[in-house]
Amino acid sequence: MTQTVSVVSPYIYAEDNWTDDMELAFAMLAKSANNYKLSRAQLLDSSIKYSQQEKVTPWFYRDTANHYQYYPFINLGHYELAKELKGSEKDSIISYYKQGIEDVWKRAKENAFYRGVPFIWCSNNLTTSFAIQCLWYQKLSGDDSFSELEQANIDWLFGCNPWGTSMVYGLPSWGDTPVDPHSAFTHIGHYPIYGGMVDGPVYTSIYKNLIGITLYNDDEYAPFQSNLAVYHDDYGDYSSNEPTMDGTASLVYLLASQENKSEK
Repeated sequence: MTQTVSVVSPYIYAEDNWTDDMELAFAMLAKSANNYKLSRAQLLDSSIKYSQQEKVTPWFYRDTANHYQYYPFINLGHYELAKELKGSEKDSIISYYKQGIEDVWKRAKENAFYRGVPFIWCSNNLTTSFAIQCLWYQKLSGDDSFSELEQANIDWLFGCNPWGTSMVYGLPSWGDTPVDPHSAFTHIGHYPIYGGMVDGPVYTSIYKNLIGITLYNDDEYAPFQSNLAVYHDDYGDYSSNEPTMDGTASLVYLLASQENKSEK
């Protein structure tokens, strides 16, 4: 759990959950328990206790969050812990993932794009992370009930969305992708940031109340903006078009998993 100390910027990274981090830490220590004073059973027991304190990452059922309030955007500890458990204990951890997915599915099934992820800052990060949780749930349980939902979130990132654009710079090479991201590399240095995923659409209510946003070019997506959410491929919109390092790292993992499926 950490807070940034903003001096000039009016916004902070407001993470305030930490039990998922402790769950992950104990699960990873249990993988090499011979190097520690605590036994493997003790380490796993500690991990299980932390897992029970936050079974579902809160944005899944609250449908909103402050900036980076629940970080990482999914509970990585559940996945690593479940791999170390057997029987009813493992089943319990897997059920936490299922409950979170079902919470999002309640919203997504009412939407043509199967969209159940909220349009808060870094919505693409949440989209990527949610697809990974669907992937992990299937790997742990063998249940592919949410495979279509998982794919819908991947498709969203690559153009199956109201704006008809990929959210990844230069990918696919033949498609509509960001060309004017909020990045000094491209804006000043004219350096292409291939593979960089941008933050993604935000609620229109959020966009209208942000400080210091100015669009420098005509909005090519104007016909597709709505009272619900907006996305701009414009250097001046740091809320929806800024490349995100942690989101891109997660996307690398997600795409690697898809490549692995295709090779098999």
